[in-house]
Amino acid sequence: MPLDPSSRSSRIAYVLKVFPRLSETFVINEIRELERQGVAVHVFSLHAPPAAVPHRLLHALEAPIVQVDALERPSHKQLQRATALLTERIAEGHDLAERLFPKSYVRLAVQLARFVETGFGRLHAHFASRAGHVAMLASTLLGIPYSFTAHAKDIYHEEVDQEVLRVKMRLATLVVTVSDFNRQTLLRIGRGIPGMERKIVRDYNGIDLALFHPARAEDRLPGRILAVGRLVEKKGFPVLIQACDQLARQGVPFTCELIGSGDQEPALRALVRERRLDDAVRLRGAVPVEQVAVEMRTASVVVLPCVVAADGNVDALPTVLLEAMACGLPVVSTALSGIPEIVADGETGYLVPPGDPAALAAAMRRLLEDCALAERLGRAGRERARDLFDLRTNVTRLRGWLTAVDASRVSA
Repeated sequence: MPLDPSSRSSRIAYVLKVFPRLSETFVINEIRELERQGVAVHVFSLHAPPAAVPHRLLHALEAPIVQVDALERPSHKQLQRATALLTERIAEGHDLAERLFPKSYVRLAVQLARFVETGFGRLHAHFASRAGHVAMLASTLLGIPYSFTAHAKDIYHEEVDQEVLRVKMRLATLVVTVSDFNRQTLLRIGRGIPGMERKIVRDYNGIDLALFHPARAEDRLPGRILAVGRLVEKKGFPVLIQACDQLARQGVPFTCELIGSGDQEPALRALVRERRLDDAVRLRGAVPVEQVAVEMRTASVVVLPCVVAADGNVDALPTVLLEAMACGLPVVSTALSGIPEIVADGETGYLVPPGDPAALAAAMRRLLEDCALAERLGRAGRERARDLFDLRTNVTRLRGWLTAVDASRVSA
């Protein structure tokens, strides 16, 4: 059943491929802060999470969570009618029909549209790929505005269809992205579409500065390297293990804790064994964000040696670096995509060339051995996090955009 239509214009339907995800805490934080600021949000997860996700922040959400693919499925005739309507309303519909209107996406869009047709004034998707696509189709069926936040894989992966992305950008009333680097990329993709300079805005992911805060100096464990992230190619964790091998050969005392899970875990464990680093490098698996905050309070440095993956995927603005800086920790990463917007090289941490274990080892060693330097960079990082990545400030800006952008019916 559709939700109560009262206050339609103030309701926002958040559309995600899967919700919640441990690796997307920034979405939970954003929704929680919007609610604190008085915005009514309902979450529409296109698919169920693969398993129960423990997350304290979920208990603080008021937003109902609806699994879209579990709603009543449309009939074949209803899908045909929806596809015909979409083709009519989207100017590129005939030329790009197979790519714009895949049956599975149209089905999800019809399921979503049925549920929200009388209850919401806007659809907002996180990620321009599946969630953004379904939100665009549902928006077109309903005639209500939609917007999306673009992150990284949905822009840079080799499978991203830039012609379809241009359609999504044209039909959206607002395109949010998480770095200036991303914004410039999207402007290039959208070149020639009227209004792109105004429509595409940058809003950094916000950090809960109450959760991520500096620890007492005496709580820090000397020589403790912390790395957090999904164990996937773009994070560059093999380079970290190779750099740890170099530190060990140089006689530098250290431990390295790697928190996260993913497809590369078996290969990373094998590399640790091959380099005989079992006593120094430990893979911990995924943990909730609250535990990440605890782990950061005893770390000396946080490292994320990002690389460009073979499929073109790259991190845009790694949240873990923001969290580490909020904790007053120096960070080491690479000068890719939006990372230099976070890490001021030599001021809040160090940037090294991607895929260079020797340079990574040298930067880590310098911070491990020079406590005064690490403390100075950490303090500067905390100030930068407070100035640029405060959750309340950044969500206030987002709320203004979501509620101020013209809420009239979308037109093709």
